[in-house]
Amino acid sequence: MTSQADASPPTPENLPLPPGRSGLPLIGETLEFLRSSRAFSERRQRQYGPVFRTHVLGSPTAFLTGPEAIQWIFAGEGKYLKNRWSPGIRRLLGARCLSLLEGEEHLERRRLLAPHFSYATMRGFVPVIESLVTRHFERWAALPGDLTLWPAMRELAFEIALTLIFGQDAVDVPFLMRHFQAWTAGLFVPLPVNLPWTTFGKALASKKAMIDYLDKVVAERQTRAEQPPDLLGSLLQRREDGEPPLSRETIVDELQLLLFAGHDTTVTATSNLVLTLAQHPEVLQRGREAVAPMAGPLSLDGLRATPYLVQLLHEGMRLIPPIGGAFRVTTRDVVYNGYRIPKGWAVPVSIRTAHAGSSWPEPNRFDPERFSAERGEQRKPGSFIPFGGGPRICLGQHFAMVEMSVMLALLLKHYTWELVPGQDLEYIMTPFPKPKSGIQLRFRRLG
Repeated sequence: MTSQADASPPTPENLPLPPGRSGLPLIGETLEFLRSSRAFSERRQRQYGPVFRTHVLGSPTAFLTGPEAIQWIFAGEGKYLKNRWSPGIRRLLGARCLSLLEGEEHLERRRLLAPHFSYATMRGFVPVIESLVTRHFERWAALPGDLTLWPAMRELAFEIALTLIFGQDAVDVPFLMRHFQAWTAGLFVPLPVNLPWTTFGKALASKKAMIDYLDKVVAERQTRAEQPPDLLGSLLQRREDGEPPLSRETIVDELQLLLFAGHDTTVTATSNLVLTLAQHPEVLQRGREAVAPMAGPLSLDGLRATPYLVQLLHEGMRLIPPIGGAFRVTTRDVVYNGYRIPKGWAVPVSIRTAHAGSSWPEPNRFDPERFSAERGEQRKPGSFIPFGGGPRICLGQHFAMVEMSVMLALLLKHYTWELVPGQDLEYIMTPFPKPKSGIQLRFRRLG
């Protein structure tokens, strides 16, 4: 059958629900899903086929797998699907930030922010990123003992995000970092209970501390006659259509989201690639050879002229996607492949499943050559979606790729690392895929 969403409302009495089961009362099949969403999906695909139903995370859910399904989901934004966030995340993110907006308001906010995430903007930002990265890497290399990569990478990525947002303005990095970590820890708790000793309660307290601090920063910037060319300056400017700038409350909500969006996914992708390269010395050597001709300060042109950097980053994100997926919810009854999906059902966007599907030969093998021009593999749209897709595709994808390319180029050219023996590299998959050990390295400068 052809994948479709009916233009007119379907007739429920004539259309079956997808095959599947609801599981236990209240919790459904949530526990199995949380253990491994990819294994959960693969088992049910074998049993029911590419479309199946279940009940996870408190909602009846329709899983639609394959590249065509991904395209159908992305095409449905604002038509028959909308973004879905848990009540806890909605409370912590702030109701006026980009991720929680819908329709024209969402598109307008993206138009306002987009210029600061273009490749043209990144050209001038490469030297700033290189300077920050070099300072952190040199400190790592000078440590007398081993390095735990994950917290070190978080600190680096957070400082880069702060620089993009606030430019050269001095901000209290340790204060923001401390509260940011407590805030993000509460975003994905299963039960958002607001008590002072709970993770969610601590997250709300840290959100207030960050909001109070950021509100003062924004208030001071509003008093300036001219704004510097950073992201906060963009948010404070009067818009081209003559409309007034965003309210201070909205700007503060947006700043929190930008810190989150520009941080954890980059940390996840880069840290896991460093681990994977340590486990594949032949690919690591190929990377060193690729960056050997790069001389002098890094530039956007030099990075783009070294395609193996992108191949490494893309294959790293394909093998271990920094985000496992997201959820949409149906806004009306729809039909997909002849099955009825009722209004209010959750529809996952499974990035892990897409990246391990039949579009990829030997999907569990780390092979950056998949993305080479020589291989020239023709992949269906929807089979590689590390930054999502459709109207909600990651606004900062160009920034993330440039930031990670700078890190990777400097790592390959100037540093060596090996895994500390005996550490626990078993992955915790929620909310971001992370080895239990945090990735312990012996990190040194080359030469």
